[in-house]
Amino acid sequence: MNFDLLTGFVRDIRSARRAANEFERLNRMNSTELAQLGLDRTEISSYAFNKHFNKR
Repeated sequence: MNFDLLTGFVRDIRSARRAANEFERLNRMNSTELAQLGLDRTEISSYAFNKHFNKR
């Protein structure tokens, strides 16, 4: 197995866990707290995903 493929896989798992934690954290916030971050409740999942996967 290619080492780069394996490290990429591990990195993706780590990013997925971080995105899930971010989603849970934001989902516990009320609408006012989300608005202070510039977010709406409907944007939580895309925000968490983009934050942890689109920074490459």
